[in-house]
Amino acid sequence: MYIIKEKPEDFVVEEIPKIELEKKGNYLYFILEKKNWNTNEAIKAMASRLRVKEKYFNIAGIKDKKAVTRQVVSVYGVNRNRLENLKIKDIKIEFLGYGSERLRLGQMFGNNFNIVVRNLDKKGKKINFIENYFDDQRFGGRNHLLGHGLVRKEYRKVCYMLRLKWEKGDYVGALRKLGKKLVRFYVNSYQSWLFNKALYEYLKLKYKNYYKVDYSAGEFIFSDEKIKNFKFPILGFLTEFKDREVEKIYDKLMKTEKVNKEDFIFRDFPEISSEGNEREIIVSLKDLKIKYEDDELHKGKMKAILSFSLPAGSYATLVVKKMFS
Repeated sequence: MYIIKEKPEDFVVEEIPKIELEKKGNYLYFILEKKNWNTNEAIKAMASRLRVKEKYFNIAGIKDKKAVTRQVVSVYGVNRNRLENLKIKDIKIEFLGYGSERLRLGQMFGNNFNIVVRNLDKKGKKINFIENYFDDQRFGGRNHLLGHGLVRKEYRKVCYMLRLKWEKGDYVGALRKLGKKLVRFYVNSYQSWLFNKALYEYLKLKYKNYYKVDYSAGEFIFSDEKIKNFKFPILGFLTEFKDREVEKIYDKLMKTEKVNKEDFIFRDFPEISSEGNEREIIVSLKDLKIKYEDDELHKGKMKAILSFSLPAGSYATLVVKKMFS
């Protein structure tokens, strides 16, 4: 079985930023390079040292913990010298410039990856695209289950799952204390799981030459056939189906899950309502390079050294799963 992230240096990610820098502004932009920190933990540590609120920091995307990652961060109202003088283990800060607006999620062209895949007995499959699923990092074990409970308005159940305390049956009040960003993430995780299930069924229906690969929340289908790309719905209260086959798949899935589009409206917690979105069903690998060498950590095995680029929101771990499973 292949191994990735055996050490942080085996998984290197660098954002391709989409920002406009200015000579002055209320927002300071910098590159956060980190190892053995997830993005939220790193920001929490920096905010604590600088004695500013975490909400003053904004990012374009969340990066893994067990990796070496470089990403752009904006922070409001912080002095450059104070930021550059921060000393936190396994965190480096590189000043970029100023701006008049905060960084927003998805505000990047994509990511460059350098990955070492270890413990190989043979070379991987040759691929030039991946099916654009959401991978394990999105689900974290039970994030989608919490999202399902929220969409079903089973607030008491969700509070029990999260071991939250509430007063006089005010379950929504208890959830609000987590912060709308985290609670919305649970809903988004469930939408991502529904997307994966629906895409799985669609590919199974349309393509015959495929193979299955397990992941933490179910199964993926990968195909060696050329797949026609289009934007596939991520379910929400404003979702409109343009393809009858996709609509039938989602109808069946919603019946099984006992949810409907309108359930993504939260009248008692409107900040987490979700109108839905779209996502391309495949993405191409850009500038893919592969080199095989002896694996110095596993005697008698090979390692693959991969480098490639993916657009924002796509998962490099899917490249590894498709190539080496």
